[in-house]
Amino acid sequence: MVTAADESGQLALAASGGGPGRPGLTQSHLRLPVTWPLVTLFVAFPLWWVLGLSALIWPVLAVPMLVAMIWRRWTRAPAPIVLWFLFSSWVLMSGLQLDSGTKITTFCYRLALYVGAGVLFLYVYNMPRSGRIDVKVLRILIAFWMIVVIGGYAGIIGGAHTFPAVIEFVLPHSLRNQPFVQELVQPVLANVENFLGFPDPRPSAPFPYTNNWGGTIAVLTPVALAALSATRPGPRRKLIIAFLVASLVPMVVSLNRGMFLSIGVGLLYVAIRLALRGRVATLVSLLGLIVLVAAAVALTPLSHLISANLSSTHGHSNATRVSVAQQAFDGANQSPIFGYGEPQAVTGQGGTPPIGTQGQLWMVLYSNGYIATALFLAFFLAVLWQTRRASGTAGLWLHAAPLVALTQISFYGWLPAELQVVMVVAALAYRRCWRASDHDAPGIARDRRSRAFQPPLASPPAQAIYR
Repeated sequence: MVTAADESGQLALAASGGGPGRPGLTQSHLRLPVTWPLVTLFVAFPLWWVLGLSALIWPVLAVPMLVAMIWRRWTRAPAPIVLWFLFSSWVLMSGLQLDSGTKITTFCYRLALYVGAGVLFLYVYNMPRSGRIDVKVLRILIAFWMIVVIGGYAGIIGGAHTFPAVIEFVLPHSLRNQPFVQELVQPVLANVENFLGFPDPRPSAPFPYTNNWGGTIAVLTPVALAALSATRPGPRRKLIIAFLVASLVPMVVSLNRGMFLSIGVGLLYVAIRLALRGRVATLVSLLGLIVLVAAAVALTPLSHLISANLSSTHGHSNATRVSVAQQAFDGANQSPIFGYGEPQAVTGQGGTPPIGTQGQLWMVLYSNGYIATALFLAFFLAVLWQTRRASGTAGLWLHAAPLVALTQISFYGWLPAELQVVMVVAALAYRRCWRASDHDAPGIARDRRSRAFQPPLASPPAQAIYR
């Protein structure tokens, strides 16, 4: 069996017979859309969440994507992928010092997420160059964003209620009771907090923690704005606007300050770039949208919740973050090359989060050392630089999404889902920097549904070709 991507964006699986590295020509073969792994990951995410597999599906689906690229015999990649390869290799070397079975298991899981994220990035990057496929990928991300918004309302309504995942009925009792396993498989609707003086169901569904929810929806908000700018007036555009307005309620209830900070940075950055481009009308529309959102919040009961959040000192939360960050720095200074392999529990302080948590930056720094941290940051900074000329307003919003993620790197973890989202958006931003391919399917450039998201006529960023 061989696999190849044809011009219409399909993965053709057929018996070999056309020579080495070429798909065989048979009268019957199975065709799957080239976007099927993304649909399985993002659109079907609620199914994996109910089954208890939402944290595991990412590296699992990376395997068929990797196989598809291997069978193609060639893979294009932007130059920064070398940094991600070096980062993943350094993470692997940092885990060789672990000697506990449990620690090795959790380390392998995180390593699989890093490697799988790189595979996902390359898979989206190497999809056939077609405006129609770009539209499909964007719509898949929008579907996932809507799922996250709906999950936020489920958390508000359901509160602390939970239910057993399907996989829990087949797991051994000793394994099911492991805290790490429970975190991975048990569906949670909300994390109920009382630091405002009353119980507040901070949404987390379909993720384990509220911070996962806030970080992911912050990254997906620019994606929604990209889709809004690329969608013609009609039912789809109205639906996106409705969900943007509806997302405000769970966002405010979540009390995620880092979420609002990162979205604010993204909005400010895009506003400055629009002004520099001379896109006055688009800039005015953006500022008008911000004013309308602020007015809507101010005139509703959400304003009282915001006031309570701002008036709260968050003393325990702030002190915990500072303590964990300081401990991560101290630990990295003691083991600066390879770190400690994974986060470590604080001895004698059961209520304190493990060292190397409470932020993706601290996890990489403490677990894998300074060199891995530099490689991790360098990859995303290089992606930001190379995609700075992404065409159109939609491309600008996609380009800004990794910046939103980097803004929250010191207080939100990216694993497991947010990292995957950032990688897909980054690959889509790269595709907005390409010259339209001569091999696009006929008629795609004339298709109304994809015209607004066509690959622009621009020089591609530096890239390598691996054969």
